[in-house]
Amino acid sequence: MSEKTPKQQLMIARQQLDKLSLFIAGLADFFYGASPAIDDEFQQIKKLLSGKPDYAKASEISTGLNAQLKQESKFIQRKNADTLNQIQSSLRQISEIDAVDSTVKSEIKSFIKNLVPNESDKVSAPIKQFELALSLVKKALSNNVVANDQAEKLAQKDLHDKITQELKALIAPFHKQDRAMGNDSAIIEIQQKLNEGLGHKELLECCLTMIRFIIKDLMTETSAASKLINEIHQSLTKINHGIKSTINRSKSRLDQQVKRNQAMKKQIIAMESTVSGTNELADLKRQTSEYLNKLQDSIQLGEQEERSEQEKMIALLQTMQKRLEALEEKAEKYKQKLVQQRANAMTDSLTKLPNRMAYEERIKIEYEKQKKEKGKVFLAILDIDHFKNINDKYGHSVGDKTLQVMSNHIQKHLHGDDFVARWGGEEFVAILFDDDLTSSFDKLEKLRIAIGALPFKFKGNRVTVTVSIGVVDMLAYNNTQQAFEAADKLLYSAKQNGRNITCR
Repeated sequence: MSEKTPKQQLMIARQQLDKLSLFIAGLADFFYGASPAIDDEFQQIKKLLSGKPDYAKASEISTGLNAQLKQESKFIQRKNADTLNQIQSSLRQISEIDAVDSTVKSEIKSFIKNLVPNESDKVSAPIKQFELALSLVKKALSNNVVANDQAEKLAQKDLHDKITQELKALIAPFHKQDRAMGNDSAIIEIQQKLNEGLGHKELLECCLTMIRFIIKDLMTETSAASKLINEIHQSLTKINHGIKSTINRSKSRLDQQVKRNQAMKKQIIAMESTVSGTNELADLKRQTSEYLNKLQDSIQLGEQEERSEQEKMIALLQTMQKRLEALEEKAEKYKQKLVQQRANAMTDSLTKLPNRMAYEERIKIEYEKQKKEKGKVFLAILDIDHFKNINDKYGHSVGDKTLQVMSNHIQKHLHGDDFVARWGGEEFVAILFDDDLTSSFDKLEKLRIAIGALPFKFKGNRVTVTVSIGVVDMLAYNNTQQAFEAADKLLYSAKQNGRNITCR
């Protein structure tokens, strides 16, 4: 192997320097941002080694940079330690979130325990550990999303059940009306589906069907009311026309009567003149007889016209009477229908108790009345404990039966003047008329104990059903809404303190 010439050796050295320059430039880009104190020096070296290299100046800067790098190694270590501490703190916070799966929490604890920087790999140590930490965060988020999804599903189910119960209450009056009329309509089909249970899509379809039916029923009622009003208008028009016709005939008859009276007066005057101017008795008799016959004819004609007019008047009055009787009958039927519709609208179809609408009407009346008369009135809210569990475990039909038994029992234990209504779902409201809050509290306590002793049996299993109650003095608040909210807070307190409690 021949020895290289000095020129060749110089070219090789230059090539190696170029490679080294590229390496140093790449190294400068790699470490850019790691430490602001050495960024400028690295960029200057990169510039000096690019294009036409200036190795002398680059060597000068590298001497100072080398000293700085020794100092900056401690900065890198501190930065690594800070990064690891941040990772540790963030993971610890994630592990304290209840929704995070227990397996992930265990992995996080193990990771934190083993989170120690690698002294031989000071730069890359945080990167590897950050990657592991990131994978744990992704797991935690994934499990949290699942937990949130489950919570959302539970919330949707609760809303689904609530809409189902509201739809049942809304459809009941129409269902009753349809059965009474013997119609096999969509309303009966919806009622059956609601009892059997529906999915979200089917429930929405039932809601749409119900909305259409209500609009149709409203239009039918509007049409019936319009028809009745139109008939009343037509009958009144006919009656008015008959009255006007009678008045006109009466005026005409009066005019004819005046003319007859005038004619009779003329005949009497003529007869008097004839009597005074006649000397012969025979002529007097004849002329008197003629005048009397004319008078008799006039009187008979008047009587006939009067009798005819009276008969027409009686016929007209009889016709008017029949029309009025027909209108009264229709109006009475419509009134009874409105009364029945109002009763249905104010009654809960399942429990037969007054519903929320009836309660809101009654509460305003009683509040104003008792406030004006300085009386005593108290408001209670009753809620069946764990009612959702009964529906989920035994079915909605068992839940409905429970509500019916409960409503009957509540009515039985309250006084005759007290008012109880179904607020919605498993909640009831009661307006109590007692001497003081203690009396109402004692009454409700007896009711609560009695309900807890009821022998409920579901599918062969003995089940204890209890209620939580909140009761307030209604007149202690500025309005009925404030009183209701106060009673509701007490009910919530009863639930929080173990249920099956009456709070005042």
